[in-house]
Amino acid sequence: MATVLLSSCSTTVEELYQKVAAKPSVVNNEESVVAADSSRFEPQEYNGNYVRKDGGQSSVLQMATAELKNTGVQFVLYFSYDGSEIDEAATQAIIKHANFMRDNPSLNLRLEGHADERGTREYNLALGENRALAVKEVLGLYDLNSRVEVISFGEETPLIQAHDESAWGKNRRVEFIYQ
Repeated sequence: MATVLLSSCSTTVEELYQKVAAKPSVVNNEESVVAADSSRFEPQEYNGNYVRKDGGQSSVLQMATAELKNTGVQFVLYFSYDGSEIDEAATQAIIKHANFMRDNPSLNLRLEGHADERGTREYNLALGENRALAVKEVLGLYDLNSRVEVISFGEETPLIQAHDESAWGKNRRVEFIYQ
């Protein structure tokens, strides 16, 4: 009796599966699919700003960043040992960058976080990232998060190769790279 009951259940399950299972959709006419996308890729200028194939930057990006440099804005923020806090002077500098980005909506920003050589490689990568994220957080107050990329180099790319406090102070930084 159990065999009869189980065999009747398996037929019912198979029938239910056939009724409920999604049927794959098949395209019968290949030409209509190909004809649907007849566009051709052509590199075009985006708001007067793009990066050329040879890696050079457009004149709009060069002029805009030169204008920002002429106002005395720093493109590097320095941090205290083992810290990622933003002080008042750094906040003012970040606000100038935020205003610059709002005036130039075609520009994006990459924040590169760095640390000195003290500490483990993993710790310094995390510290560099936390420093860049702290800067991004301030820029986020101006609704610029979608245009800001964060990357950490940790201790891997020191600005100064010496092993003293003055060198370490220059290596604890976040660099602003406009794209």
